[in-house]
Formats: sequence, C-alpha cells, structure tokens
Amino acid sequence: MAVACALRGLRHAARTQRHFRAQLVIAACALLFAAWARVPPVELAVLTVTAAVVLGAELLNTAVETLTDLIHPDYSPAAAAVKDVAAGAALGAAVLALAVGLLVLLPRMIRSPTIAPGVPVGLAVLCLVLLVIGATRRRAPSRP
Repeated sequence: MAVACALRGLRHAARTQRHFRAQLVIAACALLFAAWARVPPVELAVLTVTAAVVLGAELLNTAVETLTDLIHPDYSPAAAAVKDVAAGAALGAAVLALAVGLLVLLPRMIRSPTIAPGVPVGLAVLCLVLLVIGATRRRAPSRP
C-alpha cells in the first residue's frame, strides 16, 4: 500500500511538474554518460546520491507548494515565503548537483572529444538540451 502511494506521488509529480521531468532527464543522461565513461564506482555513487537529493528536493517542494495552496488558497506574504523557501531548497540542491556533475564528468568530456565513434561531445550536449526542452515544454490542456 505504501509503495503504491509513493508510486502514485511520483507519477503525479512527473505529470504535473516540468522541473521534476527536466531533472529526471538530466539525471538519467548524466548517469548514462557516467556509466559509458566508466566513472569509478565511488564517483558514480556520488552522482547517483546527488541526483536523488535533487529529485527528493523537487518532490518536497511540490508537496510544500500543494499543501500551502490547500491551506491558504488566497495570496499571503507568509504563504509566499514558505513556497519561496521550499523552491530555494530545490534550487540549492540543483546547483549542488550541477557542481558535482561538472567536477566528475567535465574532465572526462574534455579528455574524450567524442561520446561514441563519430558522435562529438557538442552533438551529445545539443541532444541533452533538446531533451530538457522537450521535458519542460508545457503541454496544451486536453479537451474533455
């Protein structure tokens, strides 16, 4: 039962939160690149934990925002501050993840000008950017 509730929450976040979707894509790409680049297990663990911290912070931010809107649907400076602090925590986790990702992955990207035979790093980065844009793009509301 608890696992079903957690999975329902993850599905809800993936469907409704564009930042969560973007961070899922970024984390997956970073971890796939790390595995391809044969990052040592300890560094791979650090990347994985960092990605999990970002996703967890985004989930908590979503929960805080949803609860704040439920408790105080009208604008309130206090409610806005609660939501801003939660968003700040998620941003802090994302900045930390970016720093860790650069420290671990950038040296490998510089040493290897191609991601795979015939696939330059620039093309791989362009694909990642397009994936993130696609994950964060707002969808038109569906009609009943």
